[in-house]
Amino acid sequence: MRVLLICPVPLDYTSCRNALSLRDAPRVLGCRAARGSLATVDILALESGPAKARAAAATVAGIVESKPDLVVDTGTCGALDGDLIVGGVVFGVSCLEYDISGNGMPDRIIPEMKLPSAIGFLPRREGEKIVRAATELGKNAGIHVRSGIQACGEYFIQSVAVRESLRALSGALASNWETAGVFIGSLRARVPPLSLRAVSDLGDEDSLADFRRNARASAQGLYGFLRVLLEAGWFVEFLAVWRALGSAPLDRMQREMRADRVGPTLP
Repeated sequence: MRVLLICPVPLDYTSCRNALSLRDAPRVLGCRAARGSLATVDILALESGPAKARAAAATVAGIVESKPDLVVDTGTCGALDGDLIVGGVVFGVSCLEYDISGNGMPDRIIPEMKLPSAIGFLPRREGEKIVRAATELGKNAGIHVRSGIQACGEYFIQSVAVRESLRALSGALASNWETAGVFIGSLRARVPPLSLRAVSDLGDEDSLADFRRNARASAQGLYGFLRVLLEAGWFVEFLAVWRALGSAPLDRMQREMRADRVGPTLP
């Protein structure tokens, strides 16, 4: 099995490389790269750079380079849900790209904002089983894992009012800058994407200071959790479920990501 990990910034990339015992490799389209194997899974990690455009470009380049069975969006995120804690992990079962209107915070959600993760293409019972298994592995490792929507937009949430507004509108647990780029690159290439992000701040007026204080520990905890999932065979089990569905999820993926799906419904 081959897995591509997208790491937005140097801190994420270094934490990933160290936690998974990867070796530096030749750059891929200018992105720092590390390779290795763990529990029968071949891994390529790329440092994409911040924000959606860089994440999408790195994702496509990594897919061409390694032909992965699965792409995983990783990194940190800011909490939108008040029950999330710093260091907790958000399993993004879908992504909401909230800023595509170009008008700041949206006042409504349109279909083009919604990007499914691979979980969204599984039968409900199978998807819930996969997510539950990851949550239980986290619990056993002392890591708080919650599943839900991961919002994505190139806007740093550092206000309780903005945080609560986006949370109420989207239902998202957390927010970051890159997930939508990773998902779009993966879905268009018909490679299943997942998202696992660690909370580094609480989306309030102290967000920037909290991010600087917590990012390293949050990233290290996240990639330690990824190691737990790899060693437990969780990714292999996911791929077995995915392949058992045949071409159905790939066909749906292609329909969902047709470029002409984005039309005059934009506000």
